[in-house]
Amino acid sequence: MLREEISESIHKYKTDNEIYHDLMEFRVREILLVATLYDAFILEQEDKLSEKIFGEYYQLNLSTAPRIISVSCSEEALDVIGKKHFDMVILTMRIDDMTPYELGRKIRDLKPSIPLLLLLNDNSDIRLVTDRWGRWNYFDKIFVWNGDAQIFLAMIKYTEDRINVIKDTRMGLVRVILLVEDSILYLSRYLPTLYSEIMKQTQRLIADEHLDEMKKLLRMRARPKVLVAETYEEALAIINLYEEYLLCVISDVKFPMAGMVDDLAGLKLIDHIQNKLKDLPTVLQSFDPAMAKQAKEKNAIFIDKNSDNLSRDLTDFIFRYLGFGDFIFRNNQGKKIGQAQSMEKFRRFLKTIPDESLVYHADRNHFSSWLMARGEIKIAKSLRPVRVSDFPTPEGLRNHLIDVCRRVHEEKTKGKIVIYDESIINEKSYVIR
Repeated sequence: MLREEISESIHKYKTDNEIYHDLMEFRVREILLVATLYDAFILEQEDKLSEKIFGEYYQLNLSTAPRIISVSCSEEALDVIGKKHFDMVILTMRIDDMTPYELGRKIRDLKPSIPLLLLLNDNSDIRLVTDRWGRWNYFDKIFVWNGDAQIFLAMIKYTEDRINVIKDTRMGLVRVILLVEDSILYLSRYLPTLYSEIMKQTQRLIADEHLDEMKKLLRMRARPKVLVAETYEEALAIINLYEEYLLCVISDVKFPMAGMVDDLAGLKLIDHIQNKLKDLPTVLQSFDPAMAKQAKEKNAIFIDKNSDNLSRDLTDFIFRYLGFGDFIFRNNQGKKIGQAQSMEKFRRFLKTIPDESLVYHADRNHFSSWLMARGEIKIAKSLRPVRVSDFPTPEGLRNHLIDVCRRVHEEKTKGKIVIYDESIINEKSYVIR
């Protein structure tokens, strides 16, 4: 019997290890930056681009930071692309001997599938690309330099997510955050903040759990992906494709719909989401504070784009509504009656909370949403299809929840060697050192 258990534990470790290696199969390691000598000098010497990107990767405990190779003219860019492999190419707006539009077309002819992004030098360049929008379709996305190296981290992670999302959702059940935004300026400000907060909150959860090093790496690779849509139709396509993996939708109010800018496209999108996925957290963003009332009427969170506290507002939403914070147990009136900071405390609360609280959260899929965001995929997937009506009494639901949590917990921890901690001294499935 002991031999079989050891064999099962080794097999499970290998399976987890294989998933770890398979997630985020595409990673940006080599970047070609095409910029004038002056722009390259400013970025590297004054803004210390490579140093700051390395610092961001180190601070967020990410894998090895990518290497950036700079060239200053189109001829050199085309030559090096033909000879060397690059995972991503970034063009700046001003290139010495050719427009970025023309160079982008030539790069697409040479390497049709290479991720190609355009980085505008400043806000005044936005008008130049929006006036002739169709000419810039060679680029996967356009950003504007805001003086912060985090924009490069966002560009890298955006590219990785876009390419990895199909495989990672199917294989690792990775969740998806949909951001609907057509403003180059706002996207360049918002996306770095969103990625930074997701990674920081994921790291915080990892630090709170008894995970071996492989599991920690897996959890970082299994962080939510961020997908960006610029039109109503693009947003619907992403929602339909990743419906069961969506963690939330963050939407602007005004963006293109049916080929024209629609002042209320965001409200229409929220209506569609709530008809299809009524429990999905949604955020409505606008420069118009009056939209706060309409967001509230649709049970959506409102974020003011004019706010000086944008980062704090976003952090609050992620922490409270996406499962990165503590689980707040409430009665059927919404009043707080308990708070679980960890899976261990969550399991304890399930045994003692009143029936009304159990039904309140189960009816709204709060349990599965919180567990899924925290990486408890197996438990969440087991609970998601379950309805209160499936059980004759709330006690039957309670026993089911407790049993699912217990079985998955034992499966995850069987044979694991962890550092001694008083909180797990009574756990039979751990090997404690």
